[in-house]
Amino acid sequence: MKMINFNLIKNKRLIWTLSSFLITFSFCGILFSSFYPPINNPINLGIDFVGGTEIRINRICSNECSELIADEIIDKLRLTYDDQQFLNNITIQIQDNYNLISIRTLENNILSSKELLREINEVVVPLDFSSEDYRDLGAKIGPSLLLSGAFSLVIALLSIAIYLSIRFDGKYAFLALIALFHDLLIVFGTFSWLGILFSVEVNSLFAVSLLTIAGYSVNDTVVIFDRIRENVKSGKNIAFDNLIQNSVNESFRRTIFTSITTLIPLVSIMIFGSYTLFWFSVALALGIVIGSYSSILLAPSLLLKNK
Repeated sequence: MKMINFNLIKNKRLIWTLSSFLITFSFCGILFSSFYPPINNPINLGIDFVGGTEIRINRICSNECSELIADEIIDKLRLTYDDQQFLNNITIQIQDNYNLISIRTLENNILSSKELLREINEVVVPLDFSSEDYRDLGAKIGPSLLLSGAFSLVIALLSIAIYLSIRFDGKYAFLALIALFHDLLIVFGTFSWLGILFSVEVNSLFAVSLLTIAGYSVNDTVVIFDRIRENVKSGKNIAFDNLIQNSVNESFRRTIFTSITTLIPLVSIMIFGSYTLFWFSVALALGIVIGSYSSILLAPSLLLKNK
């Protein structure tokens, strides 16, 4: 099988420019989300993390569901609904091609939520009440889950840092960690933008996806760095930069095929799976693509000596 011949030395500035753009894009999303009034967090936290009640219900549509706008639904409800204070504490999202309505309130009040559904059915659209799905989460449990998820991620990153420090010398380990943080930041920032633009919320599965991405990204980087180290030890009489480029090309096909094999089931889940798993699969797929890019191109390009 013919080896890929990618000119890493020639394209390293293009790689750095692309990564700089993605990092800036992610930071802007995180900052904007932090000061965006409906969110006021670096990312749009779901009910798993903030607590409250969530109701999910499908519409009755003959073919495709007509377009709905959440703000318009709330405006119509204000004309007929008695408990205006309750309306002030709810968030409505339209999902799954306008087929699914998600209603979240910070109050654990099932009776008020059921009354709200009846009002929505009267003033807006016919609903399929057999599809009602309620989730309750206490005010203390949500933040606890958020703290546990963040703690798990920190422990995982520290463990990875220790492993890399043992496996490689300081420079290799440091660059592998840079590539890892690069991947996690871009996935996190992208979901910040998705929360702003499409009201996408993150739940406990998002924390799981970040942990999975961290492990996957480091694994790919270790494979590439191992190849570079083996070629350095072989004593080949070629320039160090060319040796890195050759090592990347030798590992390129293997890493790409592994990523594609992993992406295939994720795409299947996106198409045929439930909505609950859709954004989890999107996060993993994005992390795999970005992780492969950083492992194959970004991390090795940072090892190059020539400026």
